[in-house]
Amino acid sequence: MEFTNFFVIFDPTQERQPALERTALIAGETDINVHVFACIHADIPKSSGQLAAQRELIKRQKEVLGEAVAPMLAQGVTVTTEVEWDKDWCAAAVRASIKNDAHVVMKSSTPHTPGQRMFNRTSDWTLIRECACPVMLIKQSTDQTSRKVLAAIDVREGDESYAHLNEHILEFTRRVADRNMAEVHFINAHRDLASAPDRHALIRNFGIDSDKMRIRLGDPEDVIVDNAKELNASLVVIGNAARSGWSALMNGNTVEKIVDRLDCDVLSMPSG
Repeated sequence: MEFTNFFVIFDPTQERQPALERTALIAGETDINVHVFACIHADIPKSSGQLAAQRELIKRQKEVLGEAVAPMLAQGVTVTTEVEWDKDWCAAAVRASIKNDAHVVMKSSTPHTPGQRMFNRTSDWTLIRECACPVMLIKQSTDQTSRKVLAAIDVREGDESYAHLNEHILEFTRRVADRNMAEVHFINAHRDLASAPDRHALIRNFGIDSDKMRIRLGDPEDVIVDNAKELNASLVVIGNAARSGWSALMNGNTVEKIVDRLDCDVLSMPSG
């Protein structure tokens, strides 16, 4: 799993761009390619000048992106920009991430209420489910001095999707550890004593240091949030076993349940 092609979603409606800021920090420490994407749309009265007005708005947005990425370009980072015209910016971002062979999508995350998450297709909801690559939700409040990562692993037996997720999470965290980018800890939650994993087998099978493995009883979302805060993690890594239909509406994914309860960044890893 390579993390060299970063796809950054630029929000034209906001002055601050936490996703772009975080990507710039990463680019200062490791060699990456950055593609910054913005999608705009406006209701332009139908007239002979409609197309010209659309082109002018796209031109202005490209100029805004050019100014935003100028500091990274000056540092020698490989940066490209793209502006698309579409009402559904989220769907446009998914298409563009695939077209640009994104290894990770970076998006600024704004707070939502539980009701908003449950009954509305938020942009986070859509990107997590539809992007083919990992999605990192960036919080403006993240403490970047912490340099601690909490990775959630699920060891349900007989479910290959969770096995794949664990492989992806472990591969990512090993890269982080090998490059000394952060201190990595792992968390496993089980709802009852009957489903408690064998700690020694878990440590042996996953190659995890004993003092970096946490096994806790409780609902996964509560366990992950509590331990992330206790650790003062700057990033939580969690698998996304993409649900769809009624199950997605009523149950959601753990990542969607925790994102607004955390003050740190969240990396959602797809099972595919």
